[in-house]
Amino acid sequence: MGLKLLFICTGNTCRSPMAEGLAREMLGDVVQVSSAGMEAWEGEYASPHALEVLAERNIDLSKHRARRIREELMVEADWIIPMTHAQEEGLKRQFPQHVHKFRCLGDWGKQKRDVRDPWGGSLEVYRQTAQEIGELLRVLKEQIP
Repeated sequence: MGLKLLFICTGNTCRSPMAEGLAREMLGDVVQVSSAGMEAWEGEYASPHALEVLAERNIDLSKHRARRIREELMVEADWIIPMTHAQEEGLKRQFPQHVHKFRCLGDWGKQKRDVRDPWGGSLEVYRQTAQEIGELLRVLKEQIP
C-alpha cells in the first residue's frame, strides 16, 4: 500500500468519515485512507445522515467509529488533510513537528476554501457536503503521485 492520507474534521462523525469513505471508493488501493477528529468522542458512530448519504453511493460507513487525533496518527500519515483552515492552524499549533504534512482539503486545487460542517443540518445539506468533498477529492487525486 502506498500513500497514507488522514482526513481531519471536528468530531469525526460527518466530514472526515465521508471523505474517508469517498476517497477509499475513488482512490482504491492506490492509497490508504483514515480519519480522526480534533474534538472527537472516541467510539461515536458516524452521523445518521452521513451514513445515509454515503449508502446512497453504495459506500458503507456503518463500521466507522470516531477517534481523536493523536501523535501516532500524525506519524503514520503522509498527508494530514483537515476540512478547514482553522483546523489546519489548530493542528499546526498542536503538532508543529508535522507541519509539512498539513494541507486543507480545499487547498489542493486553485481554490482556497473550507468544507462547511453539515452537523445538525438536513439530509440535503449532507448531500451537498458529500458532493463538495467528492469534487475536492477529484482535484486531490490529480495532485497525488
